[in-house]
Amino acid sequence: MKRIALIIVVAVFGTISSNAQITKVDQEVFGMDCAPCAYGLERGLKKMDGIEKVRVSLNDGKAYLDLTANNNLSLKQIQEEVKVNGFSAKNAEVVLEGQLIKEDNALKIKVKNEEYYLTSNTGQSVINSLQPGTVKVRGIVQDEEDGSLTDKWKIKITEIL
Repeated sequence: MKRIALIIVVAVFGTISSNAQITKVDQEVFGMDCAPCAYGLERGLKKMDGIEKVRVSLNDGKAYLDLTANNNLSLKQIQEEVKVNGFSAKNAEVVLEGQLIKEDNALKIKVKNEEYYLTSNTGQSVINSLQPGTVKVRGIVQDEEDGSLTDKWKIKITEIL
């Protein structure tokens, strides 16, 4: 009986964690001021495992990324790649799926090894619509200093998908 319960727990949590992922990132990039710069960044991002489509816009100052299903990429890895290519990663609009958890009167979404803490400027109607468990959302991740990137982020949820 204990063995069956253990198998069920592993199956449930294995399924939950396999669904947790980032699916889209529109990353603001600072310091990109020429076409060869944008091209170099695009080439660097395309080399990352888990990227399905990349478009870097010099005019918008953004890198638009569509990630593959079941990818293992983190926002930290993406922002580190931007930095390696000589630029600063600023705010990012993301679509992510993960586990909504209430912890110490705060709400966070756990996506693989990263945690996205909901900011106070997330609309109250959005917060009221969220239920613990698996959620898929769109939101704006606040800029962190390039030298102090961690696995913890602040996110303003703009839409529940």
